[in-house]
Amino acid sequence: MASETHSIGIDRYLPHEFDTFLNLYVDLFYGREPLTTCIGFDKEQMIFITQHLYAGENNLLSQGLCWIARDRSQGDRPVGIIVCDDPVVAGELQVPENLTRQELERISVATGLLEEIGRPMKEMFELGEGSCLHVAAVGVAPEYGGMGIAKGLLQTALSEAGARGFRYAFAECTSPASRMLFEKGGFTRIHSVSVSTFEMHGRRPLPDCDLEIHLMQKVLIEGKDC
Repeated sequence: MASETHSIGIDRYLPHEFDTFLNLYVDLFYGREPLTTCIGFDKEQMIFITQHLYAGENNLLSQGLCWIARDRSQGDRPVGIIVCDDPVVAGELQVPENLTRQELERISVATGLLEEIGRPMKEMFELGEGSCLHVAAVGVAPEYGGMGIAKGLLQTALSEAGARGFRYAFAECTSPASRMLFEKGGFTRIHSVSVSTFEMHGRRPLPDCDLEIHLMQKVLIEGKDC
């Protein structure tokens, strides 16, 4: 089912739309998402990693938890996206083959940071599949900002999560705008990590990155607390 806001429609991602998804994802987040910018992924690397995560068997998109916002008045132009997954179903991230040493280092840092920020959710994951919804990314084209599209995407995902019986939703916020979006959506901050002081193997890989990552959580079923 699609949801509508003025000329904006929100449709569930369909498998045959991967090229549309890939192009939109990279356009929305390359050069704009603070953490990937700090780590230093170039556009080609971001495309490669996105393809690895979201293409092939058992990819995150196959869970049916991603939606695309489209401008109906502009020929269904894709203008926004929300990417969610069940981390228990997804399992551990498999590192692509044939990477350079630099690429492996960057992926290792990104993975380490996400593991650290998500540490408080580990206990929730033990509840099994269908318990925790991970909101991995929400993005809207700059010219469509301020129209409530991101809010609509988040509401769509949370409504689906509730219908499926998910008990919690969580997200990692890397910007004030994303944190505000989730706070308005009823999420609360339960953990934060300073990227500049984050340590791996006894060293700080990103000492010059002035960024705080906030773990936001929302209880979807009343009476179920952490």
